[in-house]
Amino acid sequence: MAQERAIPSIGPAAPEFALPHRPGVIHNVLKFIRRKPLGAVGFFFVFFVIAMTLGTPKAEFGVPELPHSPLGFKLGKPWLAPYGEEQNFKNLTGRLNQDAAPSSKHWLGTDSHGRDNFARVVWGARRSLFIGLWALALATAVGTFIGVISGYFRGWFDTGVQRILDAIQSFPPLLTLILILSIAPFTSQPSLVVAAFALGFVGIPQVQRIVRGVVLSTREQQYVEAARVIGATDARTMAFYILPNIMASIIVVFSTGLGVVILAEAALAFIVPQVVPAEGASWGLDLGEAYRGGVAEHTWEVTSYAGVIALAVLGLNLAGDALRDVLDPRLRLG
Repeated sequence: MAQERAIPSIGPAAPEFALPHRPGVIHNVLKFIRRKPLGAVGFFFVFFVIAMTLGTPKAEFGVPELPHSPLGFKLGKPWLAPYGEEQNFKNLTGRLNQDAAPSSKHWLGTDSHGRDNFARVVWGARRSLFIGLWALALATAVGTFIGVISGYFRGWFDTGVQRILDAIQSFPPLLTLILILSIAPFTSQPSLVVAAFALGFVGIPQVQRIVRGVVLSTREQQYVEAARVIGATDARTMAFYILPNIMASIIVVFSTGLGVVILAEAALAFIVPQVVPAEGASWGLDLGEAYRGGVAEHTWEVTSYAGVIALAVLGLNLAGDALRDVLDPRLRLG
């Protein structure tokens, strides 16, 4: 009988292919905190301001009672909450508790109208975030649209658009805001929507200038040239090859610009209170009222409103700088 041929041994079975481990959210957050501690502090400030807007101040803090939903959660008009004399609360003697010092009941004291400063800070945060988000959404959307088209086509179109925007930027932003809010034809007193539109309009030239500069660099990349070679239209090239690759810059512009808009709204309300919307609480309006009444007599009011403005703007700037370092591949650490 023919000798059987021995089958060579191949040794132990090879281990199964293991997929690469992907770090979780907590790992990425801790890594971000280690590499960008100032950015983490900025995000903490931003989350703190946002967390203030999620609660509903009680009526005893100088805020009207709000109806309840079927699920038991309080509802209301957080952006347009009115403040009038009927919301002023009184102390135990039946008199208005005006300019009171901080206490366990009123953490930041009361103002000259007997209203709780902490409740005004919370309500003012809602107004500032509302105006800031809508204004930045308008400025970012329009500025990105103009910047992408202008930077991609260049030539006479780019020159004409840039000269028009240069003419708009030649006017001081504060004067432009006052002009828009003064001639608003809708009401005798501009609304929050009009204020957001005015701030967004002023921010369009700056946003488009940043976006245009990024597009001028991106359009020369090889993948954009390859898109043109394979027959992609200009609209498709801008939408699928340029816009996704400049999204990191747009996010950074939005995050840093939000602090600028909040500061601009507060400054406008502080300097020219007659042209800003009167509905709801406002950091700038309350700060201006307390300052004009005397810093020595309204120390806690001035400290409260000025401190929360500085906290919000500082947090947004630090968070925006950290986002730029993380999202920009040229600045990204290993």
